[in-house]
Amino acid sequence: MGHADDVPTPGRLGFPPLPHGSASCRTTAGEVFMQRKRRGLRKTEKKAPPPTEFEQPKKRKPFTVFLVEDDQEVRATLVESLQGHKLEVRDYMTAMEFYRDYRDPVPGVLILDLRLPGMTGLELQEKLAADNFDLPIVMISGHADVPMAVRAMKNGAFDFLCKPVRVEEMADAVARAYAFFYEVDEDQYADELEETEESINRLTGRERQVLDMVVDGLSSREIAAELDVSTKTVEAHRARINDKMRADNVAHLIRMCFAYREQQEG
Repeated sequence: MGHADDVPTPGRLGFPPLPHGSASCRTTAGEVFMQRKRRGLRKTEKKAPPPTEFEQPKKRKPFTVFLVEDDQEVRATLVESLQGHKLEVRDYMTAMEFYRDYRDPVPGVLILDLRLPGMTGLELQEKLAADNFDLPIVMISGHADVPMAVRAMKNGAFDFLCKPVRVEEMADAVARAYAFFYEVDEDQYADELEETEESINRLTGRERQVLDMVVDGLSSREIAAELDVSTKTVEAHRARINDKMRADNVAHLIRMCFAYREQQEG
């Protein structure tokens, strides 16, 4: 039991297993400090990337944001923020309202709340998939809806954000969707994938096992039951995972892992 963290566990996301007894599993506190110091030095030496195509409105191609959110106050805030980025925004209160309105395909992204009156966001996603809808979909989810959001990602959603959504997070999600749709700025996003891979390689075998379960949408309590450990132990693992992966929240963590998996499978 005391050496559970040293057992390499190949994850379902395709994470490469660690060699037993590798340095990554047996790093001393001093080595951790030096690694962080070196990473900090590399960061300061690294030049800022050039502005992306999305960040230059005059160079930006047509791109419409379709926002489906039933909370009027939240919707108004997001619309104002997105319009501040020189984006065309069409907003809707219900999934059916969007479904009836969307007729002529145009370049853009669909931002969709999971919980909506009537047809849910997940139901709309499934309906659109049957219609060969080809715009990237960004799901908005409450913390309790993370398993549903993971299901949406497995069904082809491009991204998901946890409520409350910060306007900066929304703008970043739209920028990623733009780059994906138009296949631009690939070098910048390749760098992010490389950083994700480096972060994953710093995880212990047990941390990778926990990460797999998080990405499957399991709660800390469910993971604890699966591993026969306490919820407190799982929370400690998750805190270390977030630190090593530099994840802002569970949505950010899952997004990185899905992107990494797609790269590995590609």
